[in-house]
Amino acid sequence: MLLPLLLSAALQSTHAPPSPAPPSPARVVHQLFSAQELAALAAPGTGEILLAAPFAVRSVGFWWKGALPAAQARLLAADGSDSPFYPVAECPDLAPQECGANGPAGGAHLSALIHHYGSPAYALELDLQDLAGLDEWAVVWIAPAAGSAPQTSGLAAGAGYPKPQVYARSSWNADPPQCNLSYCSVNHVALHHTAGASEYNSPDWATSAANVKAIQAYHMYTRGWCDIGYNYLIDVHGFIFEGRAGGDDVRGAHDGFNCGSMGVAMMGYFHTPYNQVLKAAMKNAYAELSAWKCDQKGIDPFGSSWYAGYGGNMTNLYGHRDVSSTACPGDLAYADLPSLRQMVSDRLNGGGGSEIILDNDQALTVGAWNTGTSSGDKYGSSYLWASTGTSQAIAWWQPVIPQAGNWTLAYWWPQGGNRNPATRVGMRVNGRTYTGNVNQQAQGGQWNVVGTVWLPAGGGTRIGLDNSGTGGWVVIADAIRLQRQ
Repeated sequence: MLLPLLLSAALQSTHAPPSPAPPSPARVVHQLFSAQELAALAAPGTGEILLAAPFAVRSVGFWWKGALPAAQARLLAADGSDSPFYPVAECPDLAPQECGANGPAGGAHLSALIHHYGSPAYALELDLQDLAGLDEWAVVWIAPAAGSAPQTSGLAAGAGYPKPQVYARSSWNADPPQCNLSYCSVNHVALHHTAGASEYNSPDWATSAANVKAIQAYHMYTRGWCDIGYNYLIDVHGFIFEGRAGGDDVRGAHDGFNCGSMGVAMMGYFHTPYNQVLKAAMKNAYAELSAWKCDQKGIDPFGSSWYAGYGGNMTNLYGHRDVSSTACPGDLAYADLPSLRQMVSDRLNGGGGSEIILDNDQALTVGAWNTGTSSGDKYGSSYLWASTGTSQAIAWWQPVIPQAGNWTLAYWWPQGGNRNPATRVGMRVNGRTYTGNVNQQAQGGQWNVVGTVWLPAGGGTRIGLDNSGTGGWVVIADAIRLQRQ
């Protein structure tokens, strides 16, 4: 069993994130071109167009009237950290019929966003071919988001299946909604994808939070909705972000019907030509979120029932394409729906969540951490590392415990001769901190059990490690595993 130590107070105090910056309206500019103007801007004999940004930008989208030409685009940065080229395709979740079209784009077609993860971009490179059927083309420039801090919501203990860790709107500096929200009791959960392929490449929580902010700006100031359309968004690391304001039962704008449905969007493009796949962290996050809602509302994850907005019966956990003429949530995510329903059912019947694995990309950090990939015995595709003898660095996970009880904790690390032989690991449970040391020079490439402890249901437990100790060593934050006993 891990032993409590008074000197572990640093693990308690430094975990509290700073207060988030107050929200500020997103900066969005629409630049409109006719087909003739685009043709005149193109390099001779090509469809290549270089456009200077009106200000430092992070995200870009497009809307058009007429036929969509073959198009791809990328953002260019002064430091050379240009984004890859992404094909421009229509985003079905932003079709006018989903919840009106009162913004500058009117009834035009909209693409998903392209995000840039280096320094702010200064220009856009477009490749447009065959403009014959195009009437108008607009570039939507979106400025970098304000700084964010990870503030969670919905972690209070209560009866029933616990609500998973959800990052509140304050975390991503959401703009306030510009309407009076309406409500419909939820009895369905809709699966979407954002169709933003660049969102799947998000390296960390902060980047995903900025992506959510950009999506909200696009929904509000280009499409003209009063807030972000989705109720929740799940990123590639399994972080769940609170979407539309208003809490339980708020009516979203996500499938054209909406009343009675909770819209959950996976951040990525799970369809050709990208064929991105739902990672385990994304599936687990969806299962935890849906199990909480199904338990709260008495929803059978395998059943069908009356969907008020749709005006007919519909599978309780459905994909966007089940109610609209669309490819959303993508062939690959849609194919996962049967297994996702099973994961939700397992949790509701006490068989799910008996093992919880969190990789390093689901960790929150303070201090100087680096991402490593070279060790062959790592868990997953990467790990985090920090040097001892430097300023304090802490990495921690906040698992959502589906059922109170005894849970056995294990750490995974890739071993090496430069690893700290006395790496301090710790756990914060019900206001009390437990710590111990592990030797990361040995037993790498496997699960190493450090103890069994009683954990309460919910997301209040924190598990992590820090870089304390004499200088000259490296500590590794790779993955943790909890198994219910």
